[in-house]
Amino acid sequence: MSTNNSMSDESTTISRTPQKRKEILRKIITKAQSLQESINDETIKTLELCMEETDNINSETSIEEKVHNQEEVLMDSEMMHISSNVLKHCTRSLTKVVCSYNYIEFAKKIVQYVKQLPDVEPETPDWSLLESQVIKCFKRTPQYSTLLGTLTPLEKKEINKKKPVRVKETQAQIKRPDNVVTIEKEEEGPEETVKMKEFISKYYKIYRKPLDFFKLILHPNDFGKTIQNILQISFLVRDGKIKITKDASGILVVQPCTKDMTAQVKTGNIENIQNVMYLNMEQWKILKNIYRLENPLIESEIK
Repeated sequence: MSTNNSMSDESTTISRTPQKRKEILRKIITKAQSLQESINDETIKTLELCMEETDNINSETSIEEKVHNQEEVLMDSEMMHISSNVLKHCTRSLTKVVCSYNYIEFAKKIVQYVKQLPDVEPETPDWSLLESQVIKCFKRTPQYSTLLGTLTPLEKKEINKKKPVRVKETQAQIKRPDNVVTIEKEEEGPEETVKMKEFISKYYKIYRKPLDFFKLILHPNDFGKTIQNILQISFLVRDGKIKITKDASGILVVQPCTKDMTAQVKTGNIENIQNVMYLNMEQWKILKNIYRLENPLIESEIK
């Protein structure tokens, strides 16, 4: 029987005297010290058995016994120190094996392997034969989809017009108030829409190219303002002031319509469809990270 088996048999004892435990610990320490001198494939397994034996003895010893008999605690600490040194030696040995890799020698072996494959003439290796094996080592590029809205027209729903309901004349007399106060309310919408149209026209006149749709409507600090910009764009499309298309990269762009196109939209010669793009809070945050605008484009000065 080996030393490991003998230690296992001794550890199966339910209760051992302090003297017996010290004797077993000395054997374990001697065995672990020998592992520092020779590192091989069985080193880790042997060290694991030694640590299990040490843990078994440690579990048998109560706290009171450890207080009165500190020699076992010292031997247990010595075992931990030795096991740490053994693991360091194993790590260094493994590092030496990894560092011994020679890429030139590896490349020569690949060439030799390809030349030995069937249907391969000497001196002219066919590298495509390795495709089925090499391609497994590379991860596939994840699918990517841009954040684009739909330009397809929505189906028109038939609206059933309800007949007007006649309201019976009330017999009570309605008195007109003595003073009528008129409240003038300035609407921000029309003014902002005109401002949007002027900005698009000025940009196209200076740079001679359309505007990125998302860069135009994005407000980096106000989600509500971004939605309001989308609505203003839809009103301009409805009136034939601007048009939205896709560029060569498939990105939505905005540019002003010509006077002829605007006139044809008004007369009904060109079918014009107004859509409102859906944009939620998460998509707005994604756009902020992509464009990284410090200020909204619509408020910047075009130079």
